[in-house]
Amino acid sequence: MTEPLIPYTFVPGTKAKAQEVNANFLSLAEQIQDVQSSATSQVSDLQTVLEGQIEEVEENIANNYSSKDLSNSGMITNTILEAPNGVVSYEGNIITVASGLKVLMPNGRTDDDRLQNIEYITESAIEKTFTNLSNAATTLFLNNDGTVEAVYRNYIYFKSSTPTTLSENVRWYNTTENKWYKYNVTESSWQTIVTTPIATVDWDASSYVSSLVASQPLNLVKLTDLNDFYTIRGILPRNLDYVIERYQNSWSFYTLYKSGWVKQGGCIEGSGGAIANFYFAINPGYHISIARTSGAGTTSDIGVWVREVQPSYIHVYSPSNTGKVWCTEGFRTSIEEY
Repeated sequence: MTEPLIPYTFVPGTKAKAQEVNANFLSLAEQIQDVQSSATSQVSDLQTVLEGQIEEVEENIANNYSSKDLSNSGMITNTILEAPNGVVSYEGNIITVASGLKVLMPNGRTDDDRLQNIEYITESAIEKTFTNLSNAATTLFLNNDGTVEAVYRNYIYFKSSTPTTLSENVRWYNTTENKWYKYNVTESSWQTIVTTPIATVDWDASSYVSSLVASQPLNLVKLTDLNDFYTIRGILPRNLDYVIERYQNSWSFYTLYKSGWVKQGGCIEGSGGAIANFYFAINPGYHISIARTSGAGTTSDIGVWVREVQPSYIHVYSPSNTGKVWCTEGFRTSIEEY
């Protein structure tokens, strides 16, 4: 039988003794103190357990950070993950890709239409001597067989539709399939390759490197960054917009924002009309900027203008043989995946 909370009980109509009333109050006070002490002890024990579990999670994150696998992240591709010894260096016409370079190479899509990649690491430095590239503008590609190639930048395409330029070594990144293709003139066909661009390289009249700009490793969020974020997240606005993906290859570039806003652009050579294909379709009413950069008539009063505006491309025209740089800004037509 459960012991009573107080030692004395009183019957209505009878007198209560002062010492018995005081004894009841003292008993209640002691039991309240016992309950408080027990609760404090339980909270302390629980806090100790939670702190131990948090430390274990943080330790696991720290230990596994260097071996992260983002090949099926579904969000990124054509990127450098780590470059412990740098990306690429050069001397004269010799280019050396650093050892330990970890990259993601496009490899199609998953069943749920997310980006899929092959993670490739250079086990040792890769050195290659290039010739016959006098006054050329190229992009350096690293292939998953350990070979390195320099491809003329005007032979590189990033779009969903098949390029009409059918020359040897043309490179085409199919944005719909998330795959790279190389045109084979002998077989008159597009062949799938596993590769990714890692640098832009310009060559002088002697076929020596005159300029080299390497791609930079992806800046991933670390545990310390999260701790800093937790400190300030209470004052961040709910509608804060931020960059979720950024890409640049020579004149071609795009910047994606969480809200669905996208800024993208490129350069088209030659006179007359030309189609500027977008990386991402955007809603009509977007902002367009175009300008001439090089070629005949750049100092004369010759215009360049847009003939046609579509969600996935613009038709740019100029009567002179000149480079036409274009840039668009607007909201994507589809942002469900973000």
